[in-house]
Amino acid sequence: MPPATYKIAEARAHFSELLARARAGEEIVITKGHEPHARLLPPVGASDREPAPLEHLRLPDDLFDGEDPEQAALDAGDHNDDLGIWQGRPADS
Repeated sequence: MPPATYKIAEARAHFSELLARARAGEEIVITKGHEPHARLLPPVGASDREPAPLEHLRLPDDLFDGEDPEQAALDAGDHNDDLGIWQGRPADS
């Protein structure tokens, strides 16, 4: 079966649909004028399986509710260098 061919404007207008078709295994050629410009191919090892929801992980409801001192310092404009947090600018800059 020859690949489906779309001009750039058509591909832009239907991009989500073309991505889904490529993921399902179809090859799509996008042309500029009459010359091939790009191809959409299914990803290597693609499967039809949808991503699973994370409900089975049973994460606590309050997982992200706690205060993270390092993140709070960064949000306040402090700098971080993997060794610690300091106020203002680093001494060597």
